[in-house]
Amino acid sequence: MKDWYAANFTEWENEPDQIIVGEDLDLLGVGVGQQNAATPTTAEGGDSEEEEYIDPVYILPEALTARNIRPLVAYLRTPGLEEGSRNCVRMRNPSVNDDYLPLIPGMLHGSDPTNDILSIDASSKIMVKTPWFEIQRELDRYHYGNNGSFTNRVYALTVFASEDAHLDHHRSRAIKKRDRNKYTVNDETNTIVPILPPKLPIPPSRTPLLSNVLVIPTDLQMHPVGHYAYCVNFVRYHPNKPIKIKIRCINEEESPAMKRGGFLSMVNRSVECLVDGNAPIPQYIQLECAGLRQKDVVRRNRLLLPEGVSIHPRVAEDYLIGTVFGAKGGSAADDEKTEEDEKKK
Repeated sequence: MKDWYAANFTEWENEPDQIIVGEDLDLLGVGVGQQNAATPTTAEGGDSEEEEYIDPVYILPEALTARNIRPLVAYLRTPGLEEGSRNCVRMRNPSVNDDYLPLIPGMLHGSDPTNDILSIDASSKIMVKTPWFEIQRELDRYHYGNNGSFTNRVYALTVFASEDAHLDHHRSRAIKKRDRNKYTVNDETNTIVPILPPKLPIPPSRTPLLSNVLVIPTDLQMHPVGHYAYCVNFVRYHPNKPIKIKIRCINEEESPAMKRGGFLSMVNRSVECLVDGNAPIPQYIQLECAGLRQKDVVRRNRLLLPEGVSIHPRVAEDYLIGTVFGAKGGSAADDEKTEEDEKKK
């Protein structure tokens, strides 16, 4: 193959004399020779540098971000047209002729005494639809694994009208982080020519109906085959509402049993907690594993609670977390045998 290229393309191993970095000006009616290779140019409808657009909805107040709260966006469902099984299936799987994005049906419900909202009031139940990629983004971050915490996190939900569900509001606009150019090769000059994309459209203006409502995702249903979100509801959150927080083990290497291959067989992977109004909502409650031996029973007294977080009073004092199994050593009986062997020596 090398000999064939050498016979037919004598300069195949040589780099081209000039590589044009900007746009091919022949497409715009300008000769290539008039272009400066060091200066990128702009295509019609495109910019060589485009500023990053950030939707104001995703910029939360500092008081919320300090509490480990992330934003979510949802839209109202149109009564009669977006209710029922068939309409929900169409929302989840829009056809090529539909002018809207994939939406996951759900409902916003629950009480919030701080805003005088009671769950017994019918008006407290709001039918909403959430963009599929809004939910999938959070599932990729927090759902998968034994300690997935998507349904144990607090989000700031902003609700818009149904007609404001426009795809341009959700497109990623971090232009500087990825290359949106398309490239072509000019056979005459042996140059690589980028074709800049057109400008991204500016999303239409919209006004939220509800802003930064604190919610916890609940009733998450996943498709049995595709394993994507099929339905998700939101329950209102307030400081006096208990929240289940996942448990994560730390200092496993300081456990005589776990460092020999043992493991903690967890019975309860989360614990109900109360979080103060101004305290950060932790993603995990740490479980101290230092000193754990084989067959040790782990209870709630080993949990390390951050400041402003307390265990709910209805959680029993002997709340069982798990038991250590799997290691052939590290028990108290083994320590006694070791001491006896040393005395005999």
